[in-house]
Amino acid sequence: MITQVENPVLEVHDLTVSYGRNPVLWNIDFTLPKGSLAGIIGPNGAGKSSLIKAIMGLLEINNGFIKIFDQGLNEVRKKISYVPQRESVDWDFPASALDIVQMGTYHKLGLFKRPGKAEKALALDCLKKVGMEKYRDRQISELSGGQQQRVFIARALAQQAEIYFMDEPFAGVDISTENMIVDLLKAMTAEGKTVIVVHHDIHSAPKYFDWIIMLNMYLVASGPTEKVLTEELLEKTFGGKLSLLSDAAQLIKQKGFNPLKS
Repeated sequence: MITQVENPVLEVHDLTVSYGRNPVLWNIDFTLPKGSLAGIIGPNGAGKSSLIKAIMGLLEINNGFIKIFDQGLNEVRKKISYVPQRESVDWDFPASALDIVQMGTYHKLGLFKRPGKAEKALALDCLKKVGMEKYRDRQISELSGGQQQRVFIARALAQQAEIYFMDEPFAGVDISTENMIVDLLKAMTAEGKTVIVVHHDIHSAPKYFDWIIMLNMYLVASGPTEKVLTEELLEKTFGGKLSLLSDAAQLIKQKGFNPLKS
């Protein structure tokens, strides 16, 4: 089931991506409405991270095209923010939490300008939003995994973007940090921002996301959570892992969803 939307914030058409001769995404085609909190779910190796990297121009595509705000990536780059996976970041980089967050303002300052009072105030406000203001001077390498993730989300907020891509932001964080991030993302989408999250836990997907993209190298489904998060589509996505699907189906019933056949 693929739900197409009018005036989408994101359009992906016939997207194919490969690493060398190994394809990772086949003919991906979907649209996404503005203000969505969208989760990309699928098994390991499904191409979830590759999808957002391709959308952002971090991976070369073999076929297809992408539009964001009905424009090409280069025309809207300043409206986009990206939070990578934690393991892809060099945490020994000598910078404080405040330094890291202020880096989110660089793209609007230009090449030769340094952050001033306004940028510092913005960075401090973003640290406050993620509960990290008292760690402003702490070296990033001295923070816990959850604290590091909060700082990188604060940096994304400092970019003041319109669309946010986040690659497994809940990986390796404690439950209080996860809940804080979810609440923050919901507040962002309530303000009209669009957030796309690579997510590995289908059990929490129904309560976290209002839109689900189900992926397993090809697109299984894309649409409102209550319409696409069904037993049938979960089985297509995860290949019939029965214990997983049984748990997910039970959760769907608990949430009061009315599964539809695709």
